[in-house]
Amino acid sequence: MDLSLAFMAAGLLFLLSFANGSNDVSKGIATLAGSGLSSVRGAIAWGTIWTVAGAFSGLYWGGAIIKNISGSIYVEAHEFYLPTALAISIAPILWVGLATWRKWPVSTTHAVVGGLVGAGLIAYGITGIDWPTIWKKIALPLLASPFMAIGLAWVLLPTLEKTARNINGLRICLTPVPKFAFVNARNGAQEPLDDCLICKCDSTQAGLTHGVSLSVNHLHWLTSGLLSFSRGLNDTPKLIAIVMPFLMLEQLVAPVWLFTLGALSMGAGSWIAGRNITEVLGFKVTKMNHEQGFSANLVSAFLVIGASRFGLPVSTTHVSSSSIMGIGLSNGKGLNMATVKSMLFAWVVTAPIAAILAAIIYLIASIL
Repeated sequence: MDLSLAFMAAGLLFLLSFANGSNDVSKGIATLAGSGLSSVRGAIAWGTIWTVAGAFSGLYWGGAIIKNISGSIYVEAHEFYLPTALAISIAPILWVGLATWRKWPVSTTHAVVGGLVGAGLIAYGITGIDWPTIWKKIALPLLASPFMAIGLAWVLLPTLEKTARNINGLRICLTPVPKFAFVNARNGAQEPLDDCLICKCDSTQAGLTHGVSLSVNHLHWLTSGLLSFSRGLNDTPKLIAIVMPFLMLEQLVAPVWLFTLGALSMGAGSWIAGRNITEVLGFKVTKMNHEQGFSANLVSAFLVIGASRFGLPVSTTHVSSSSIMGIGLSNGKGLNMATVKSMLFAWVVTAPIAAILAAIIYLIASIL
């Protein structure tokens, strides 16, 4: 292994993962801050912990993503060529970094694929790109996922809010209620009480058992952690796949140090630079209460996890942001259209701009 190329791969992976963390940590935890359940810094800390955990889990579950991310874009496999590798790696770093500075929530995956397409067009020509795959992985999800999230959040909000309020009145019992524990004050007779696993907080059963009260806030924290975990798991192998050509390994098996570097870099980006996008999604799209923030997260988790289960490519960025938009449309508080328009603009131009950047970087690197 060429040590200079290995150091280059490490540096690029650090920048890729840092940029990803700074822009994407908000997708799972913005509703925690926006609903007032947590401070912005507390929400970011929660998202960072679960993102890093998800990134490390890619050691066991991320191999298939690494093998598929680049091979599915080009019609044929190609030998390592430094200008191509540099273009594919640097383009998403530049665009995601710029988007974070401009406070635009964008999809790192779309930036990565845009870079692959831009560099591939210059290096291999228009026939070297697998256009049906591009349509499936970029164009179709870009069009479909926001509408799915907005529609579900809009339609389901009343039901989810009602369910959330009912959850607040429940208690999970850790020990069973005695069968004869209630004495009638009038005749002194014992009256049996049914055991319950989940009791109403104001019931006699709940008062006679050791247990914990269940609230929508607990579930809100849970769905936020789950979204952050799944994002770290899904994104880290993609970023590692981008720098793997620099290592020129005979088999596409990423060494442990790549996952370690990717996880820690993503966590650093989340903690150090995650505030910008979190504030936009949490406060500048619409106003929300605790139940509405939980509802948006639940819709996002349902779509992302459900789509992954059936192999449907959707963008976590588009889904989580659109779920928040759907909440704003449904709760009558409206949307901040200036923020929404800037977000939609960033979504549409992410892949094309990343492709243009990759093409320019390829040409410069070829000359040098």
